[in-house]
Amino acid sequence: MDFEFGFKTLWPIAVAAFWFWVNNLSGRLKETDKRMDDLTEKLHDVKIGYQTKADAVADRKTMVASLHRIEEKIDKLAERKADK
Repeated sequence: MDFEFGFKTLWPIAVAAFWFWVNNLSGRLKETDKRMDDLTEKLHDVKIGYQTKADAVADRKTMVASLHRIEEKIDKLAERKADK
């Protein structure tokens, strides 16, 4: 067995192993790209549904105003009962 015979025998095996590795790597990259696209879509959905600070402040002001109106109505009812 000389060097040329060994080289001719091992070279196709090495090339096949290299392409198998490249194909495997390509498959993993495709899976990673799909996962990244899915996560980007989920992040976009979260951004759309996320309440901003301005919205939270406006909601809080609305709730406080509603509670004050209820409190005033309860006070008026208490005064009416006290007057009777």
